[in-house]
Amino acid sequence: MRVLPLPTVAGLMALALHASAPAQPTPAATPASAASAAAPAAPAAREIVQQRLPDGRVIFTDRPQPGAKTERRWTTTPEDPAEADARRAASQRESAAVSERIGRQIEQQRERDQEVELARAKAAQAEAEREAARARVEAEAPPPVVVIPHRPVRPRPPPTVRPPEPRPPERPGPKVPPRPGATPPPGTLVEH
Repeated sequence: MRVLPLPTVAGLMALALHASAPAQPTPAATPASAASAAAPAAPAAREIVQQRLPDGRVIFTDRPQPGAKTERRWTTTPEDPAEADARRAASQRESAAVSERIGRQIEQQRERDQEVELARAKAAQAEAEREAARARVEAEAPPPVVVIPHRPVRPRPPPTVRPPEPRPPERPGPKVPPRPGATPPPGTLVEH
């Protein structure tokens, strides 16, 4: 069971009562009444009351019951059907415009996503082609050649080998103590 808020119930009751009210007989047309009939009539305000009956029941009515305690009052203005139709049409136009704008935005986003995906695919394909070309160049390239500079070879006679000359044996020198602060001559044995 759906429970509506009290102001909504009161408004619905006022609309129902207004729609079911008997039509008032119109008096004979006079110039003043014709002018007032041509002007849009403002709907009359109605008062809805919430009353608690002596047995505890709560009622909503536009005609207060004698002996019931009035708890709340609402004043409602019945809706003009022409204005309601105009608002409904404007709301539908606005809704259609919003739906169309959202549809265009979704389509534009889809197109941007497709363009980004296409650009990524092209970039990946170009990278793969560069790698394949680099591998092909490396495979076809001759191996590197290292050039070592050299001098031209001239024929030389083989070196002549001379026998070493015999040297006389070294004689030990006289053992003379070194002077303090003097450096001994080279090849001299120094005892400490």
